[in-house]
Amino acid sequence: MSDYVRRGFVNGPDGNIEYMEGGSGVPLVLLHPAPSSCTTFQDAIPLLAEGFRVISMSQPGFGESDPPPRAYTDVAEYARAVTWLLDGLGIERAHVLGSLTSSLTALETAAGWPDRVQRLVIEECFNWNRPGRVDVLEREHGIEEQPDGSHLPTLWARSRDVTLREASDPDDVLRLTRRRFRAAVSSATPGPDGITGQDASTLALSRYPLWERAPLVRAPTLVVHGTSSALGRAHERLLSTIPDARGIRPPTTHQFNWRVAPELWARELRSFLGEPV
Repeated sequence: MSDYVRRGFVNGPDGNIEYMEGGSGVPLVLLHPAPSSCTTFQDAIPLLAEGFRVISMSQPGFGESDPPPRAYTDVAEYARAVTWLLDGLGIERAHVLGSLTSSLTALETAAGWPDRVQRLVIEECFNWNRPGRVDVLEREHGIEEQPDGSHLPTLWARSRDVTLREASDPDDVLRLTRRRFRAAVSSATPGPDGITGQDASTLALSRYPLWERAPLVRAPTLVVHGTSSALGRAHERLLSTIPDARGIRPPTTHQFNWRVAPELWARELRSFLGEPV
């Protein structure tokens, strides 16, 4: 069944890595933005399941993936976990897509482990390694767990606000908000060293030298920014910095992700990923 989504875990050196998958064919790994989980792509997997083995991964410290013993504060550590997922699934090489903040993880996987990435797709990629930019991430995603649970209404409100950018049907809004809320609670839970997955991710993003690493990518790359996305200011520079890159600017009222235009998203991916190398 092409629309059947399976769920499982790979045991990596730093703990269990959660994933969802469906379909068969060339492996395609989907990396979620923070603060979410592999469920970000749960409904997208069937769109590409015919012809691809689509795998959505929860990065360490997010979803049901274990937080590492020591919080990851370097994007390369998150990228290394992608290779551990591939190892655990017996996959030598795969296409990799990163959405929003995880676009840096995807890019670093291609830069640091070029033999593992066949083609790369980065959606809404942006350089967060500038003074003041990390404040935006902390303001939008940062949260401190409170013993009385008083932080939970804030997480619910944030989850609903994001969902309302993508859905209008009341049943869909509630379903997707619940899903996002569960992922947000997980990312706001401190790991063994007392650091939350979200805080670790924000620190890693703020340190990542995007413009030094991007030229090291050898995989053919598709760069995606919505026409109305504030992050699109990085679009042309990415195209000129990544050696084998092309770009698209789908029409949006905000940032682009697969829910903005599911059929367009799937069509563009099939076109790009299906080309001979």
